[in-house]
Amino acid sequence: MSRRAIVIILIVLSFTCGGFGQQLQDLTLSRVVDLYIQSNLELAAARLRVERSRADQIAARIRPNPGVTITAENFPFSGPTHFDRLYEIGATYSETLELGGKKAQREKSANAIVSVAEAQFEDTLKKGVAETRRLYYEAILARASAEVARENRQTFEQLVQFNQTRFQEGAIPEVDLIKVRLERVKFESGLRQAELTLRQATIRLLERLGVSDFSGTLRGDLSFTAISIDLNALREAAAAGRPDVLAATAEVNAARQRLALEQVRAKPDLVPFAGYKRVGSDNTLQFGVNIPLKIRDQNQAEISRAEADLKAADVRLKQVRNRAAAEVEAAYTSLQTAISLVETFQNELLQQADDAQGIALAAYEEGGTELLPVLEAQRTRAEVRQQYFKTLFDYQASVIALELAAGKEIPR
Repeated sequence: MSRRAIVIILIVLSFTCGGFGQQLQDLTLSRVVDLYIQSNLELAAARLRVERSRADQIAARIRPNPGVTITAENFPFSGPTHFDRLYEIGATYSETLELGGKKAQREKSANAIVSVAEAQFEDTLKKGVAETRRLYYEAILARASAEVARENRQTFEQLVQFNQTRFQEGAIPEVDLIKVRLERVKFESGLRQAELTLRQATIRLLERLGVSDFSGTLRGDLSFTAISIDLNALREAAAAGRPDVLAATAEVNAARQRLALEQVRAKPDLVPFAGYKRVGSDNTLQFGVNIPLKIRDQNQAEISRAEADLKAADVRLKQVRNRAAAEVEAAYTSLQTAISLVETFQNELLQQADDAQGIALAAYEEGGTELLPVLEAQRTRAEVRQQYFKTLFDYQASVIALELAAGKEIPR
């Protein structure tokens, strides 16, 4: 599908849904992206900039307005002159004939400006969708952290009850019961903090979507899928098809077309005219042509500005291409690191933390160990799980960053 078709579809979508204040039931990743495209105000402003640029196309097609001149001369003010012999009245119609292909070049320049606006809109859209996806995964991470905190509180609730029973039986000193209660308070505080983080992450996501009333469920998870990446293909994609590279390329073309337009504007236009003139009792016709003499102002200033703009656009294009290449390398390295860490957690750390916590708890219940190793094992397990979810988030964020850097989706 062409960029122009994408822009038209998105503009249509913008008028088919409500904005801020709509109520949602559930939020999935696809639903989040759709709502962003439909309701985000920043994206709506970018759409309007595209529409504004189309005014240049309208102006480029319009020919200069014609002119009508009405004259009255030699009307007697005083003296013996006969009125019917000397007075003159006339009407003249003039039409500007543009030479040098000015109209065609104006249209080319206007079309180039619209192409720049469309490419910039697509760049804004891609970056906005990437940021929206990242905010979605931030909320999912916060939800996972809250779930871990709830599990920890439940585990310590059971441990408190177990120690309460043992204390009543006289099997443990009261200090052990107090330690467990204090640890439960810590995990209760951690749960409240995790729930606050989840609420804040959800609010940031809803704000970006233009939604104020959300009573549904945040659906989805931090999944992991091993992917095969062709780095050379991503480099080529970034150099050729990344939205900001296309926008910078369009800016170079627009600057080149503007330079050509300013150059043809240096050529004079002809203004032929024809009209009627009455001199006394005589009726006459008149014809002529106005030829501007471009011997001083040959549009040198605007041509010089256009040349400077073209050079600046060339430099910006090189900068964007260099940045694209660097971002692909950085995102690829970050993704490889994230994949390695996720696999380490899945293959080693998660199971080891579960085993250590289970062994310590079983030994404590059998009276074979003190309370401190149990608390340490539980904290370690919670930290490992929290870090695992953070690593999954880093993996998803790295995929998003690499897709944005390359300007294309990565098959998974």
